[in-house]
Amino acid sequence: MSGQLGSDHDARLSGDELKPVDTNASSQVKDVLHVTHETPYRQVNFWGTYVAAGTGALAAYGGFVMPATSIALIDADIGPSPNYYWVILAWTLCLAVGYTLVGRLSDIFGRRWFFIVATLLATIGCAIGATAQSINTLIGASVLTGLATSAQISFNYTLTELVPIKHRFYVLTGIFLCAAPFSCFGPYISRLFIVHTKLGWRWDYYANLIANGISLICYAVFYHPPNFHELHNRRRTRWQEFKELDFIGIILYIAGLLLFLMGLSWGGILYPWKSAHVLGTLISGALTSVVFVLYEIYAPLKRPLVPMHLFKNWDYNVLTIVSAVGGMLYYSLNVLYPTMVAALFTTSITKVGLLSVAIGGGVGLGQFGASLVATPGGMLRWKIFAAVVICTATTAALAGATKEATASGLAVVASICIGALESFAGVAVTIVIKDQTEIGTAAGVYGSIRSVGGVLATAILTTVLQGRVKSETAHHVVPALLTAGLPATSLEDFLVDLGAGDVTAAEKLPGVTVKVLEVAAVTLRNAYQKSFETVYLVTLAFGIISCIAAFFSPSIESLYTDEVMRQLHPAGGKRAQGVESDTEQGYVEKHAVQVVEK
Repeated sequence: MSGQLGSDHDARLSGDELKPVDTNASSQVKDVLHVTHETPYRQVNFWGTYVAAGTGALAAYGGFVMPATSIALIDADIGPSPNYYWVILAWTLCLAVGYTLVGRLSDIFGRRWFFIVATLLATIGCAIGATAQSINTLIGASVLTGLATSAQISFNYTLTELVPIKHRFYVLTGIFLCAAPFSCFGPYISRLFIVHTKLGWRWDYYANLIANGISLICYAVFYHPPNFHELHNRRRTRWQEFKELDFIGIILYIAGLLLFLMGLSWGGILYPWKSAHVLGTLISGALTSVVFVLYEIYAPLKRPLVPMHLFKNWDYNVLTIVSAVGGMLYYSLNVLYPTMVAALFTTSITKVGLLSVAIGGGVGLGQFGASLVATPGGMLRWKIFAAVVICTATTAALAGATKEATASGLAVVASICIGALESFAGVAVTIVIKDQTEIGTAAGVYGSIRSVGGVLATAILTTVLQGRVKSETAHHVVPALLTAGLPATSLEDFLVDLGAGDVTAAEKLPGVTVKVLEVAAVTLRNAYQKSFETVYLVTLAFGIISCIAAFFSPSIESLYTDEVMRQLHPAGGKRAQGVESDTEQGYVEKHAVQVVEK
């Protein structure tokens, strides 16, 4: 059977003649793809794996959203520490790096143990976070949970490869529902934990610890995807594959990405943009990343970390750009919107959390709805385009939102579209790639690029916000406070206390009167209002790029077939032999998959 293609599949794809794989190229590494038309829906292992992925996603989203939205309160409890920002930064960095590594390495060595170990790391990380007595310990927990999350939210390929291609969008519907309690309502739940439980914010970690424990058990018992020998038809050994790994590429990739993202994240927050810390990491990270790309292109690698032929696929590139801009808006809104709510509408701990649900809840609803509507009626490219246009418009419209209800409504609509984009593009990239043995690699690179876009946009928009607030404060707030009678000697401390939300400390400063506090409340609100106007208008630049890219989104309806690329099996169960697929050069013209003749 080896080297043969299913003729009925050929006809279903497009009617064009498919190019068979060159199985005589001895210099190329061969992988095996077992393809069947049998669905997994009656298999206990499939549903056990589904529960593992669902609870893992719940814990992964909660592991970021809940601590991120309560980090100032956590720092007040076990800090204060100048390093508290690293609790979120460490998670983001590890996630961005881990996506590509998990996808590529699990394509080569098999997925089972990568996902079991990742979930174990998440469990340990949550246990450490729940019992942490210092911010530095919490940073360590974020490293573990961030690395683990790169596997836990990779269900866009671990599950979709187990079902027929035409069902790939539908199969994620239940995962988004599983994740909804924390991905949608995490900010509010976290604030409820803080206000109404004895352990407070520690329940952020205990709750995720429970979810991770369930996921770990289910992965260990039920998740038995193709193992190493099945992936390579017993023609390769683990040692052979290990020796051919792209170690230099891995080092360059990790170093370049970490340095560049740290520079972006530090700028304007931990250090000034002109400081040696920021410029040094940005420049060294950018140069290292350039060297990495050149190395991947020109080095004679059998197993490149990032196969550059992925970027010769126009459809893949378009979907990645569209999603990267969606990631820019998502990460930015997660940071900016809670700040906007606290500055303009309310300082209540629970109400800030409730209003912040607009982002997570909208994204969750968008993911769920998009997974249901992506396939029916076709026209995916226009669904993507519509989502991008609406998202761009509503995000920019937040610039004029002066009322709580208006801001919440716009934020919900924008977030729904962001979630829809994530669902549309996240599955579509697994369909448009030409070699399904690289599905983890393609989805991993896509995820890393999306994360980098998010960090980049957050750095840009946060810098714009800080700069505008500083300017507005100097030109409008300070003169108004001095006119109201605040002594110049108390001015700096007064502004610092109000910026930290410590009104009690501000009231105790010399010369602070009721009139001064009233003037401060009005002028600072106006300053933030004008600052957010600028920030949200800046998002138009990202949105317009995404709109242009979305216009060229692919039409992939012809690729919705009933082929299943990977199958689960009982531990120790036997598999049918598949056909060889060349993972380095190319295989079929049109997307094709290798099919086992029955």
